[in-house]
Amino acid sequence: MKRFLYRLSEEELSEALAHKPVALEVLQREGETLTVASYEPLAGLEPISTEEVGEDWKNWKQNFGPVEVKDFVIMPPWKRPVLINPGTAFGTGLHPTTQMCIELLSEYVREGDSVLDVGTGSGILAIVSKLLGAGRVLGIDISKDALRACEENAKLNGVKVETSLETPSEIEEPFDVVVANLEMSIFRKELKHLLPLYKRVAIFSGIYGEDELEQFLKLAGTPADYRVVSREDWYCIIVNR
Repeated sequence: MKRFLYRLSEEELSEALAHKPVALEVLQREGETLTVASYEPLAGLEPISTEEVGEDWKNWKQNFGPVEVKDFVIMPPWKRPVLINPGTAFGTGLHPTTQMCIELLSEYVREGDSVLDVGTGSGILAIVSKLLGAGRVLGIDISKDALRACEENAKLNGVKVETSLETPSEIEEPFDVVVANLEMSIFRKELKHLLPLYKRVAIFSGIYGEDELEQFLKLAGTPADYRVVSREDWYCIIVNR
């Protein structure tokens, strides 16, 4: 396999990628000048060097994009983009609790699963569930604006997500997977209604600090089969049936 190295301006790269977007590895950025590597030649550009590399896919794959150049975002094909309208004020996926939920959904959602996203907001977790192969996905919230944002973002991503203006106590049927990224004050009110709603796994996030973690586990009755993950003092609890 060949590796092509280029040193060029953002403008030159933008023009080249307009003809054919490819995955890039950014090696160095100096102002508006980039040194990039590609595993296929960039149309109309002369590489500064070409080198033979081994077929060690795993090592070089982890260094690939996404790369932003002007209005382009170059995505390697193994990445899954989720489009979220920045005009919505219900979450963009940057918060540690949302990131943990996405990672855990990637681990637990199976093809055809039914998923309930409680407090769906912008719909990120519902959309991710759908992109992971879930069947029916329902996002519930107490805000009409949030549900509208969820529907618009689902449409942007080409997926179908059901929405409903409901609280957990109003849901009558169980789901294979329940994900709830909420504040502890809401868990105090709603956890008793959430616990009966999952058939296989529940992902509870939005718990901050060890005190809230202890409170949550006490409210949940310290489930027999649970797992805790954390990031930046935020906790996520996974409960299995």
